[in-house]
Amino acid sequence: MKAYWSWKRFEEISGAQMHQILCERQKVFIVEQECIYQDADRLDTQSWHLMGHDDQGTLVAYARVNFPNTRYAEPSIGRILTNENNRGCGLGYELVQECIKKCEYEYKNTPIRISAQTYLMEFYKSLSFDVVSKAYDEDGIEHVDMVLNLK
Repeated sequence: MKAYWSWKRFEEISGAQMHQILCERQKVFIVEQECIYQDADRLDTQSWHLMGHDDQGTLVAYARVNFPNTRYAEPSIGRILTNENNRGCGLGYELVQECIKKCEYEYKNTPIRISAQTYLMEFYKSLSFDVVSKAYDEDGIEHVDMVLNLK
């Protein structure tokens, strides 16, 4: 699956694009994971948004990079998703790599933090993230903090 990547700040995203992003995030994080929480939050306005589209313009992958000193002191990657029809083909790995590259470009040698669902720890370890916290509950799902130190 080939994805076409584009980065935008919140103020550059059209209403139609934001609707598409929010629909996909709600489908994955609220409906599929059966987790009731406030998805649209103040961090949307304080983030870079990465959208991956297929040849037909369908949103197939998405993540956001929160600016430093918003959620954490470091820049952080969150709301990482691939849509249901495009999982298991390496798209998630490519998505996170694009986020890492963006952080390297924007924030140079600053570490990157994520709050990872524990079942995805090995995936993030394969991208050189290290676990830096004990497991904790976030909205009914077990998470750990992980950090990637850029050199």
